[in-house]
Amino acid sequence: MMNIEDKEKIINENLENSKEQLIKNIDLLNNSINKNSNEIDMNKLIVLLIEKFNINPFTNMKVKDVATDLGMNQNNANDLFRRKDFPAITFTKPKQICWLSYLLWKMERRV
Repeated sequence: MMNIEDKEKIINENLENSKEQLIKNIDLLNNSINKNSNEIDMNKLIVLLIEKFNINPFTNMKVKDVATDLGMNQNNANDLFRRKDFPAITFTKPKQICWLSYLLWKMERRV
């Protein structure tokens, strides 16, 4: 039988692996988007990418994750979370954003 510390260690390792996998998935999606095409059906693209990479679209990202993905420091990412056009979840501490909302926001600004 496992004690509480061992269970907590396993849970923390799984959470850390989930965060790393989420960042890898975002990188894969970034590389999959054709930046020059104006004929992208966004809904179809999102569904295909979620299915292809087996991504949970309702996973939440924190400021640090967004900063890493966008290649900016955390202060600038915090400013981004305060913008009215950024779909952040504002009633939580720490600030978070749903991965799917983030992807839609990001793709809207790319095309």
